Amino acid sequence: MKSNADRAREQLTLTPDVEFTLQEDGFLGALYRPKKDAYPGKAVVMFGGSDGIYPLTQMAAEVYVQRGITVLALAYWNEPGLPDAFERVPVEPVEKAALWLLEHGYKQVGLWGISMGAELALLAGSLMPGLISSVVAVCPTSISTQGFVKRKGIQQLECSAFCWRGKGIPWARLQFSKAAVLRDCLKEKSLCLRSCYLDAVQNAPEEAQIPVERIHGPILLLYPQHDAMWPSEIAAEKIESRLQAHGFAYPVRSIGYQYASHMLIPIKTRSKAMFQVERKHPEACRKSDLDSLEQALAFWREVW
Repeated sequence: MKSNADRAREQLTLTPDVEFTLQEDGFLGALYRPKKDAYPGKAVVMFGGSDGIYPLTQMAAEVYVQRGITVLALAYWNEPGLPDAFERVPVEPVEKAALWLLEHGYKQVGLWGISMGAELALLAGSLMPGLISSVVAVCPTSISTQGFVKRKGIQQLECSAFCWRGKGIPWARLQFSKAAVLRDCLKEKSLCLRSCYLDAVQNAPEEAQIPVERIHGPILLLYPQHDAMWPSEIAAEKIESRLQAHGFAYPVRSIGYQYASHMLIPIKTRSKAMFQVERKHPEACRKSDLDSLEQALAFWREVW
């Protein structure tokens, strides 16, 4: 039986202009340049979430590249040579990818990440403001989360999901309960981990909040109005409030979709079927997915 990664790999249509390896470049990724560059001097580093399926990131990258922007699809976990759990996953590969782009003629580097990748994008933007000049966070979280591993279910780890310069990032403890997760999945008729993250997002201590105000560039937040996986709509409100409280100097756009899931990406994937809203309102969700593409492109064109 084919894996989700194999299915995604079969759908790839573009040949990367440059492929990066851990051995030669210190990071794993693929650079795609558009035939006609509609965003000269700009490039986006793109990464996925906890599904860990790198070919899905490449599929998403292809959609954006076909609309005229340079994208570097980055793998940061769940590939050979990379961490196999969210256990102090290094943020440095984002730095190395951004540096490569800047050293090869690009003037501005932005980040696009979804779910755990959105956490990574916001963290990286706050940690390297001299390199990153815009962030698109899809289904974001406002906190640095606790580490976990997917082995016979989900097991929490006593560490941060990400690390920087070898040091763990202060993190918010999750409230994981198998009984609560099962209850919520049955209630939502979806894969649902909201109860694990809700208290952390609402009440995390200051040290576990992502210091998004340190990002030197515009921020776009895209999310479902009700996110069954984790409360990204509440996190987006927290991020907006924090930016306002700190007098953030750059544009901020925040867009919630009535019909959308945690897989708010403009590509077709079987993973969407895990969410009831995708099964009940497939066309409306598809329109939201496509609008998220248009919103990101307009964001990069108008305010970046």
